[in-house]
Amino acid sequence: MSSVGPVVVGYDGSPSATSAVRWAAREARRRSAHLEVVFARDAHDSHLEPSLPGGGDDAQAGARALADRGRGTALEVEPDLEVEATVEYTTPAATLVAASLDASVVVVGSGDHGRVRGELGGSVALAVAAHAHCPVVVVHGDVEALRDVNLPVVVGVDGSAASTDALLHAAEVAVARQASLRVVVAWWTRASAHLESYVAAEFPRERAEQGAERQLAAALAQVREAFEGIEVEGQTVEAYPAPALVRASEGAERLVVGSRGRGGFAALVLGSVSHALVRDAHCPVTIVR
Repeated sequence: MSSVGPVVVGYDGSPSATSAVRWAAREARRRSAHLEVVFARDAHDSHLEPSLPGGGDDAQAGARALADRGRGTALEVEPDLEVEATVEYTTPAATLVAASLDASVVVVGSGDHGRVRGELGGSVALAVAAHAHCPVVVVHGDVEALRDVNLPVVVGVDGSAASTDALLHAAEVAVARQASLRVVVAWWTRASAHLESYVAAEFPRERAEQGAERQLAAALAQVREAFEGIEVEGQTVEAYPAPALVRASEGAERLVVGSRGRGGFAALVLGSVSHALVRDAHCPVTIVR
């Protein structure tokens, strides 16, 4: 068994969870790690549809069959991968947070068509991202389009310690994938026409823009110093962080953000920015703790 922490993926039989398993299988292969496919349900939960292997009267046998189905999906993608399927009788969020203690990354799926739903969607994905002890990847979008394509890794930074962790994680991923890294700094100002003069309105905007440029320069210098030869570029965007990063996620292999930040990324996991990224990003989103 690999000494690298496993890639753990939550699976509940839904299409989004199936995409997550397929993505996680390829990630485990790239990391030379083994994959753990986890189906979790409360022992007293009977809400699963009887048509699902995890539903109906024989719930225990059905749960095992559902976990095995997830394992089979992973092996379809990576036939030589070491894959383990487990069933846990507790809430999905609690199960995946516990698994994150030993994992290198935890992977969950989000809902289809831009909506977060399902056993492992919505609040579960956000709860795991908020409390996991390792990076969490929320998979959505067309993951098959990411296969064997050299797309850039995009990371959002805001000058906080959390975004520095995200920056270094994103750089490591880019180097491992032999991909380029794109660093995005979003900035904005509350200056508006109600201020007394044009100069008063423009001064805070100018300072905000200069601050963003300094943050970007520092981030690029840090990456180039730590990862010799990495292909890295950056951009500052005058916009709120959520829409800026959603736009930046188009054509990206993954979008990486920190779990806690200041300014635009304040309360990222539990606030509106995280909901927007998990819901609207065009690629898998990695939340780094």
